[in-house]
Amino acid sequence: MSRYDGFHEFVVARGGALSRTAFLLTGEHYAAEDLVQSALAKAAVRWRQIREYGQPEAYVRRIMVNEQISWWRRRPARPTADLPDLPGPDEPHRVVERVALTRALATLAPRQRAVLVLRFYEDLSEADTAAAMGCSVGTVKSQTNLALTNLRRSLPLVAEHAGQYADAQAALATAHRRRTRLAGAAVALAALPLLGLIWYALAGAAAAPAPVTNSPSPSARALPPSPMTPPALPAHVPAGDVLPDLPADHGVRGGTLLLAKKAGDGRDYELVAGDGRRHRLPSAPTGGFTVDPVLSPDGRWLLWSSPQGTEVRELTTATVHLLPYPVSEARWSPSAVWLYVRHYTDGGETLVRVGDWAVRELDVADPVQPVAALLDSGELLRLGSPITDTAVTLDRIDPLTGAARRITVDLRGMLRAGESAVAVTVTDLDSGKRDRIALVLPVADGTAGVEIVRSGPGSTDTVSAVVRFSLVDGRAMQRIDLSRDGFSMPLCFHGPQLLWTDGRAVIGSGGDYRLPLDPGYGVKPPGCLRVAEQRQD
Repeated sequence: MSRYDGFHEFVVARGGALSRTAFLLTGEHYAAEDLVQSALAKAAVRWRQIREYGQPEAYVRRIMVNEQISWWRRRPARPTADLPDLPGPDEPHRVVERVALTRALATLAPRQRAVLVLRFYEDLSEADTAAAMGCSVGTVKSQTNLALTNLRRSLPLVAEHAGQYADAQAALATAHRRRTRLAGAAVALAALPLLGLIWYALAGAAAAPAPVTNSPSPSARALPPSPMTPPALPAHVPAGDVLPDLPADHGVRGGTLLLAKKAGDGRDYELVAGDGRRHRLPSAPTGGFTVDPVLSPDGRWLLWSSPQGTEVRELTTATVHLLPYPVSEARWSPSAVWLYVRHYTDGGETLVRVGDWAVRELDVADPVQPVAALLDSGELLRLGSPITDTAVTLDRIDPLTGAARRITVDLRGMLRAGESAVAVTVTDLDSGKRDRIALVLPVADGTAGVEIVRSGPGSTDTVSAVVRFSLVDGRAMQRIDLSRDGFSMPLCFHGPQLLWTDGRAVIGSGGDYRLPLDPGYGVKPPGCLRVAEQRQD
């Protein structure tokens, strides 16, 4: 069976409707043609998955809306086509209406224009429009109220200008070129080890070059460790009576641990580096940290944020990347190939591809579903509704295409008496509404863990276990029990093993790692957002 089975038939059946939608979104023939073909090419690359999930037209329409908004933001205004000097003899009033309506549509923001097209021309419900645009039903209603004047009656007139822009063969050719480029890159990478062996065989007994003794250049780009081999955690914290500052002119072979020492109302941080030494990190700037220092899961990157902005330091070199705004939340994907941040001031969201440091500002829904995890695919795992004592609803969303899939984790077979999947209950001060929040820990192997809370006298806010589940279908797979008779708190997954603390040590779920806690320092392993601190019984 071909990966493109059914694609031609879909384009033939729905190409006209997609073309009209594209023309209404853009108002220009050439832009509409580009929009349709770009969306179809992206859909063709993932056609097998789209066909399995169903609703391919909704998927393509979602891509078109997102693409048009993205183009509108980053491109200068395009000149409109010349208007006819004289109307045809049989429709003078209709030409005037088309001209006026086209100009009116052009004044709308892209989201307002998209709402009108989807709601009143495509005749989608408010819920379907919200799904197509990646926002809430409330946002659809508010955008409609802002944009809707007398356009509903006139929208069909504009649609008569639309042509047939959908071309299945061109879309498949574009998709094939993209796949060919990826395959060529993969072959080239696979050939590198073979070329190395040939070179080694030919070089024979050639003299080895003298070792390099100087520090690496700040601009050097060291290769990241394998995503499935996180840095080895230290068996003990090295002594550090007199600590050097983290060097600014060379790398320190990554980071294996962060140490947090209480200082007034905040904390001072130190880094246990891959070179086996402790280094002092800069003190909290004016205004304090909006996000305390956090290591990426692979130990390569160190991030912190303050009111002055956000700094991401590459620890294998001295390279520094800056985001010009403070953030209130930062999450790494399990293999540190993606970074998600939430802005401190306006609640905006940004997704960063770490390989080339490409930054993408996301369209934020209103209200925004909390992000439970960032996956290695670049997808966001957002908390859905409902969340009950025995089930957790999650929405797996691709922010680049807008594709979304709901996952329900049924925990009934994993819970014991007095246990619940609800870890935190948040109360909105304005509305008084109480939201149930489940805490999710992602893993690099396509699974994630959800915390299980033990309720009852003397056990408030105590996590008794973590249940791993599949991110494909939500199937519960494994229960990892923590402390049975005292405090316990999960930290994060380090490779396949869960790191947690009982208030006395950092413990690996495999049973082969235990790092005693010092009363003066908290410990934050790579990829963990929580700090493990010694508790006084």
